[in-house]
Amino acid sequence: MQHDMNTSSLNRLPMLFYIAWRNIWRNPVRSLLTVSALAGGLVMVILYAALLEGMTRQMVQYATEVTTAHIQIHRQAFIDDRDMYATIPWAWLDEIEQEFPQLRFAPRLYAAALASAADTSAGAMIRAVDPQRELQVTTMLGHVRQGKPALDVADVTDYGLPRYNVVVGAQMARNMKLAPGSELVLVSQAADGSIGNALYRVASVLKPIEPNFDRMGILMSIEAYQQLMYLENGYHELAIRLDDMTRLDPVQQAVREKLGQLQQHQPLDELGGPVVVRNWRELMPAVADMLELSKSMLLIIGFIVVGLASLGMLNTMLMAVHERTHEFGILLAIGMKRGWLLFMVVLESLFLALVSALSGSVIGSLLALYFEEHGIDFSESMPDGYDWAGIVFEPVMKGYLLPQDVLYASLLMIGVAMIASLLPAWRTVRLKPAEVMR
Repeated sequence: MQHDMNTSSLNRLPMLFYIAWRNIWRNPVRSLLTVSALAGGLVMVILYAALLEGMTRQMVQYATEVTTAHIQIHRQAFIDDRDMYATIPWAWLDEIEQEFPQLRFAPRLYAAALASAADTSAGAMIRAVDPQRELQVTTMLGHVRQGKPALDVADVTDYGLPRYNVVVGAQMARNMKLAPGSELVLVSQAADGSIGNALYRVASVLKPIEPNFDRMGILMSIEAYQQLMYLENGYHELAIRLDDMTRLDPVQQAVREKLGQLQQHQPLDELGGPVVVRNWRELMPAVADMLELSKSMLLIIGFIVVGLASLGMLNTMLMAVHERTHEFGILLAIGMKRGWLLFMVVLESLFLALVSALSGSVIGSLLALYFEEHGIDFSESMPDGYDWAGIVFEPVMKGYLLPQDVLYASLLMIGVAMIASLLPAWRTVRLKPAEVMR
């Protein structure tokens, strides 16, 4: 007998599905408005997720590929107060390269100087690089607005001294009225205590890459730096690029262990402090925090948008239940169980949510793919791009669509819509046939 009852219940399911589907189109205008509201909310969530993912990917790209790289090595004294003498021996670079042939390394040196051109002077931050190595680690030398990023010898002075090319930051070039071919004088205190000064030729002007560097930055070759600063026993910074970002933590740990071994065999001076290995998240914590926050932001914003759109579902189902109260009373009077009536109303809500999810995910995905290809162009109002957390972005914001974002947004919309439908569905359970049929 129990088997017959279960079979009878299963036989009712196709009929209930058919009736529920027909019921949602008894008032097509109201149902279409509900679908439009839910689908519109889903489209907004998918677009927001794609733009947020695109922005975070741009942040990681600009944080690692333009100047910072994936990992950096410094002495602690250099991190604390930019100590010029806190250098890492050149011999260590050869050891590290032999140990990690799959990685790319770029040594850098830094110094403060006074830059003068014509009747203009300004404080400058010198960054010395090896052009060949730097091109393998970052794209900094490729972000050129004017000229060619040459850091070689420009010519030889009348006294037989080489005059080197330099590359200057965008804002510094604007403030000092520099252009390719301009002459620039740099004066600084060298490592031996003397006054280092030399004449340079501006080879190119960079696009905006970092706010501080744009305002004060000057790029030169390591050879030119050593002749200016008389510092030849080491470098201040070693930038490292990985081929596989997923191995960031194990590679960082392996490099740290190798440096520990080198320090045991070749002890460093105590004044410079220990060697510190930091990845890009530690170097740019604001960007790393933004990436972590973006996941929570997406969930909160998505819930709010979909929740507001689900109010349309609540209103639709309340009106549907109210209009069919007499009909429900008849069904209850002829013996239909309240559970099946509740199930039928929930099915109507589910069908509306599924139609909304299908249409919203298709439209939202197409729009997200468009923005992934073309982006949002702010070049007219911000030709130099915009900076956030010390990173300068290109004036085109592009999205990036992840299939799982579409799936999660659709499930979120269906879940919230079904929760909104519980109130009108519960009202059918509380109906009393004798009262509603009067």
